[in-house]
Amino acid sequence: MTQVSIVQLKHKALKLPEPVKSLILSEPDTMDSNELISKLGTWDKLIAMGGTQK
Repeated sequence: MTQVSIVQLKHKALKLPEPVKSLILSEPDTMDSNELISKLGTWDKLIAMGGTQK
């Protein structure tokens, strides 16, 4: 199990729309790499949905 720091991602998340910003900021500062990979797909879809909803 490889732990990955997402601290830099959290700093970038401050500029993202809700709910992605809150989801990323609520995560721990480190997580298992497999967990991160699985969450990235969900976060990406939420970002894309936010860009189409106006």
